[in-house]
Amino acid sequence: MPERSVVTAAEDLPGLPTPPLGVLLRAHRERAVMSLEYLAELSGISDRTISDIERGVSTAPQRRTLLAILAALKLPDTERDEFLGAARAGKSPAAASRSASLEPRRLPDFTGRTSEMAELLAFLEVEPEDRVVAPVAILHGAPGMGKTAMAVEALHRRQEDQAMALFVDLNGLDAFPLTPLQVLQALLRQALLPGREVPKTLAAAASLWREFSAGSPVAVLLDNAASEAQVRPVLTTGHKGVVVVTSRRSLAGLEGVGRFPVGPLPPSESEAFLAEIVSAGQRGESLRDLGVLCDHIPLALRIAGNRLASQPGWTVSDFLDRLGSEERRLRALVAGDLAVEAAFSLSYEHLNEERQQLFRNLSLLKGTTFSPPLAAAAMAAKGIDGAPDIEEGLDELVDLGLVQALTGNRYRLHDLLRLYAAGRLRAQTSAEDIAAHRTYLRAWLLTTTINAGNRFEPHPAPGLIRGIPGMEFGDSAQARHWLQSETPDWYGAYQDAVTRQDHQDVLKVAGSLHWFAGIWERWGNWHRLFADSAAAAGAVGDKELVSAHLGFLSFAYSNERNDPERALKTAMLSLDAAVEAQNTVRQGWAHLYIALSQRGLGKIQEAMASANKAIALFEAVGEIEGQGPAMMLKGSIHQMLGQLDVAVVVARNLLELLMASKMPANVADFIEFYALQLLCGVLHELQRYDECIEVAGNALAVAEKMQWHLGRASALYHRGKSYDALNRHTLAVEDLSRALGQAVTAGDKRLETAIRGMAGELKDKLASVRGGS
Repeated sequence: MPERSVVTAAEDLPGLPTPPLGVLLRAHRERAVMSLEYLAELSGISDRTISDIERGVSTAPQRRTLLAILAALKLPDTERDEFLGAARAGKSPAAASRSASLEPRRLPDFTGRTSEMAELLAFLEVEPEDRVVAPVAILHGAPGMGKTAMAVEALHRRQEDQAMALFVDLNGLDAFPLTPLQVLQALLRQALLPGREVPKTLAAAASLWREFSAGSPVAVLLDNAASEAQVRPVLTTGHKGVVVVTSRRSLAGLEGVGRFPVGPLPPSESEAFLAEIVSAGQRGESLRDLGVLCDHIPLALRIAGNRLASQPGWTVSDFLDRLGSEERRLRALVAGDLAVEAAFSLSYEHLNEERQQLFRNLSLLKGTTFSPPLAAAAMAAKGIDGAPDIEEGLDELVDLGLVQALTGNRYRLHDLLRLYAAGRLRAQTSAEDIAAHRTYLRAWLLTTTINAGNRFEPHPAPGLIRGIPGMEFGDSAQARHWLQSETPDWYGAYQDAVTRQDHQDVLKVAGSLHWFAGIWERWGNWHRLFADSAAAAGAVGDKELVSAHLGFLSFAYSNERNDPERALKTAMLSLDAAVEAQNTVRQGWAHLYIALSQRGLGKIQEAMASANKAIALFEAVGEIEGQGPAMMLKGSIHQMLGQLDVAVVVARNLLELLMASKMPANVADFIEFYALQLLCGVLHELQRYDECIEVAGNALAVAEKMQWHLGRASALYHRGKSYDALNRHTLAVEDLSRALGQAVTAGDKRLETAIRGMAGELKDKLASVRGGS
């Protein structure tokens, strides 16, 4: 007797519907005596995805997912058709007509999107007689951003009250999105008089749609588009209305359309959005904090507001406590049939396994933005090489709204999506594999940091961490950009190394960065980084290293923290360790840091004596890299003492020394720039403005060579001051304008403020001159 299927075929029992997809899958798997894990291994589909289908969590998996499962199950044709039919249930042309009648209602409390809405309405409100083709607006963005709500609101606000409004849900994220024919049929069912037959072929339907849309003003909303093919037949020449399309994809293949990215709300609009839903008695002072935890995503904000509105006894502070745990946050953002996680899942399930893993692994990164090489490193553990097509994978994540593309070949993963990715990572990756990815990523980041820092070191030391090669840099500009762009991740890896007491790794990284710390003075965390490295040096018991890293820390206290008293105490400890180690070079550096601290404390004569000691020690052993900064410090002390002519001599001697030395170019450029800046400042005080302009121009050339924004800003600022002193105001304005742009790019608020102040004074002068004439 032949074996019967566990699931009775629908044709055996007339009138009974095909069982749900999840029931069918579980039955076929159990009949084949397959565990979830075994079916996952055979099909290449994760056991989590298969389990979601069986439990009814995923009701519309991708077609390629279904075909992979069918190939593993090896079902006969009849059962295969039944299986695909269950997945296709509800996606027939009849379903298309049903979706057309379910137009989303206009939200009575629609709030925000002020600038975006104005831009969209201006695009749509072109007079019909002025149109060559209908305005077509594509609203695209990540899940939960409120694209549909914005589209509906815009169409309601339009002035063409007589236009017929048609709506079709294109089912873009289902396993079987509407076909172009189904889209046209859905539109025609709504548009035509009752009883008129809807064509059954694409050509006939397209012809009838062209005829209809050319004769009547029609506002069409195509919601949730999967592809350009679904939209193209609707975009006809002569269409008298407008077309608005929403999609998680940008639909880049459509030409002649307006694209409107829809992202998170600004914080002020996010707060106003919540205020429309949450009662005044529940708010307190925490609406802004609630907006932050909701990532300013409209869907999350609405869910949070609805949950609070349904619980009058709760306050916003109560709900914030529930959202405080990152692992619980997504589970808490559920209200009725609204769920943030479900919205994200629709996009996630459209990815193949490799892309899903890329998305999951992005949650390992600590920064809010990242570059493709960093994403590749998150994929590269245990033999997985994500580099060859990493950008293609990221583009697919962007296309589905899971990742946001930024300028400069960078990407952003919003916080709630990061939490979702992290949850999927925990669910679909073993703890052992997650640990392996973290270990690899940490080593890659530390090695890359050392490679970048070494671009600024006179004598770079190899710094391979755990045998993992990192990213290489062609020049110091690339290295600086990486260090400043990927700070949260490399510094996070460094802090992990500190916590794990990987002292040698900590010392290698910090040792590669101390020259760079003099270039990026305004970071804000150098004192923490070098405090940790000094502690690591103490732990390994190497006095020479202790002296070096205490010196780096003293420099950070002086330059970054403006705390000369603490800097002096630390520099004295550095000197003690250098003496104990009998290391002349380190003693020279310690005296230099002592001089810097004393200058900051106003102990000018003592600072001069310490600077001279440093110079003598460096000269004794031929340490040119230390002698240059010490001479520069000495020149600045002469300037403070009013000994300006002497300061000029010291600065020029330093420049001659640099020209005669064989100092590595990366360090020589750095010292030359600051020597020129010192000389320019002294010449300005001496009112030798023409000379100062020439010297500032030389400093600008060095900064250009280094591709250094802050250096450019400083040189232009000093030159602009001298132009102003010579009443060459036009040139002064040009330099200050350029300086301001460079300072803003560099993120140096102190210099930016100084430039803006001088620019304001110059503006007043010019206004006075014009008024007098």
